[in-house]
Amino acid sequence: MIKLFVSDLDDTLVYNVKEVHAHDKRALQWLADQGTEICFSSGRFAHRIHEAVRQFGISYHTASLNGAYVTTSDGTVIHERVFSGSAARDVYRYLHPQQLAEVVCAKAERYTRRKREVHKQFEEHIQGEVIELETLEEEFGKSIHPSKFFLYGEEREVQRLDEELRDVFAGQAEVVISGRQYVDLMPAGVSKGEALRVLMEHLGLKPGEVACIGDSFNDVSMFAVTPHSFALQHANQSVKERAMHVVRSVEEAVMKLSLLA
Repeated sequence: MIKLFVSDLDDTLVYNVKEVHAHDKRALQWLADQGTEICFSSGRFAHRIHEAVRQFGISYHTASLNGAYVTTSDGTVIHERVFSGSAARDVYRYLHPQQLAEVVCAKAERYTRRKREVHKQFEEHIQGEVIELETLEEEFGKSIHPSKFFLYGEEREVQRLDEELRDVFAGQAEVVISGRQYVDLMPAGVSKGEALRVLMEHLGLKPGEVACIGDSFNDVSMFAVTPHSFALQHANQSVKERAMHVVRSVEEAVMKLSLLA
């Protein structure tokens, strides 16, 4: 019996930043009504997760910033990871010269040292703000404690930098593509999969009692935690190959839960 269902947000449950298909919403509401715990796992900040799913009217846990934070349904933070000041400076100094928009995520804010046109394009895309702070690097480890860095821009450049950053920061940071235009860097050991393990331990659940769904490379670590994993049909082929099932929607995954052994 599935006691916890974990869903990715963007391009899995939420489309175009804030749109949710009615059939997926109804499916999750039904699942919650049956007593199944729900968790939303995303590269987003927790408050951005809430903005997208508060409309569901259900209780849920969150794994935000790709698992850097895990917060239970009652608002208790049970897991938190940040970069050290020196590690944050090393990462930012490498990212800043890149042609993509480099953004620092700390607590509930996004920062950059100096905005360029690509940063403004990102702000327009998410309908949110990136704070410009000339002394950003000096604040790392003092007033600003980053949990995630990311680059936003052209898809082909994101794919190239994904490989480059994996080599440069091997053992120092987790590097993963979280969407067509995003490559993310988190502290070493941080992933959606590790966040799921933390939540499972907190809830006292076994792998066979958990199911998850996602569409991108940052979801693959969750697929390794439970035998009941779903990838979206539109996902990259290598992502689909890592999941046990491929479905067209969250609703379809929920419908298949009763068939799982």
